[in-house]
Amino acid sequence: MRYFKSVGFFSLCYVLIFLCFSMGISIFFSNGPLLSIITYAGLLCYIIIYMIFTGKDFRKTLRLHKIHPVSILLLILLAFTIRPAAGLISVAGQMFFHDITTSSITKGIMQNFPLMLISTALLPGIVEELIFRGVVYSGLRKGNPIKGIFFSALFFGLAHMNFQQFCYAFFLGLVFGLVVEASDSIFSSMIVHGIFNGSSLVASYILNKFSILSEMTQTAASDSTSWIGVISILPAALIGLILSFFLLIALAYFNGRLGYMKTWLSRDVRKSWPKERATSTSYFAALIICFILSILVEISVSMF
Repeated sequence: MRYFKSVGFFSLCYVLIFLCFSMGISIFFSNGPLLSIITYAGLLCYIIIYMIFTGKDFRKTLRLHKIHPVSILLLILLAFTIRPAAGLISVAGQMFFHDITTSSITKGIMQNFPLMLISTALLPGIVEELIFRGVVYSGLRKGNPIKGIFFSALFFGLAHMNFQQFCYAFFLGLVFGLVVEASDSIFSSMIVHGIFNGSSLVASYILNKFSILSEMTQTAASDSTSWIGVISILPAALIGLILSFFLLIALAYFNGRLGYMKTWLSRDVRKSWPKERATSTSYFAALIICFILSILVEISVSMF
């Protein structure tokens, strides 16, 4: 029973269930957004069944805690201040790996924008956070939040199953983990995640609605996949990271977590953290499956 309660078992089952849903349902549905909605619904059911079967406390494990009202404003701002850095990493990633999502997302936005908001912003913001900052992070944390944040972000990045998305998803996973610790609530990371994805969709929708702006963005996109593009984004990314740092401090302050997070800087405190190993063979098996699939995706895109 102990193994079934482990984060390794949950992670491995998540990958297998996700693949079964994605591949199995795609036989019956060709609509990408609808396929995503059904997949997320299935994953949400998996989370609930897992929590009930293992007897875990929903509130404690998933950190279903209230946040200070001011936190909402801070989180909205944070969703925008991290965007330049995420964009910089994404552009750098495009120099080495294929971007397999932008064209399909743009097509989906223009065909059914409301459905895309649900499938790409609302549901990922809820379900992915329950998985990676909820069940997975609670299992990996084991008294060492720094390692927990790193390993949950690593899984979050690889779970996208393509290297270009991994580049910025790993960064976002680190930020979302810090947000959860700063507020002691998964609702915070849900807000940032949802707004980050949603604002990207809204911006893309507006730009593609106007042909002039569309041409401008296409030109910018062709220029951005070079070191010149990376360097041009760098100042905004640095400013955004500085602002994000202060927003995280403010978030921790208003939620009474600043003193706790300051203890992370103490070597003596870090030495006192439990030495229990949080990762397992099953956890790394889940990562390896995602990594192999990312390689296969990259190869298939290169060939076709």
